[in-house]
Amino acid sequence: MEKFRKGDFIRLKNLANYQIDRFSGEEVNIFEILIIEDNYVEVRNCKSKIPVFELEPIQVNGKDDFKIYYDSTNVCASVVINPNNPVPVHRPDYTYYYDSDSFKTNTYLNKNFQNLIIDRGIQYVHEVQHLLLEDFNDKGLIIML
Repeated sequence: MEKFRKGDFIRLKNLANYQIDRFSGEEVNIFEILIIEDNYVEVRNCKSKIPVFELEPIQVNGKDDFKIYYDSTNVCASVVINPNNPVPVHRPDYTYYYDSDSFKTNTYLNKNFQNLIIDRGIQYVHEVQHLLLEDFNDKGLIIML
């Protein structure tokens, strides 16, 4: 398993031990690492510093990572709009990332992202994040809350 980095999605072993601050009120055990120190991390939507031993990876299994979606439009671009033309609107696909059309149709060397994950033996979401970032400069995985 690869080491955790800033921006990785993780789970907490003992979710009930921490004060979670989410607008949705849902109890979803997926967090994004904001700051990594030697023995502690800080994550989005939690007020406490969390000891490293309390972290665990999120399995790519459709259950533990179900609240993650893939947004393939994480690139900011400018558009020229003529006065009588409609403004283009982006509507994210909130489908589970592994099953999303975008994840299935993005290809590299005739393999889609699903095939790359299988071929490389990736088991955890943070490893998927590393694959997307390192090979494609893509930060498209997003936690749906």
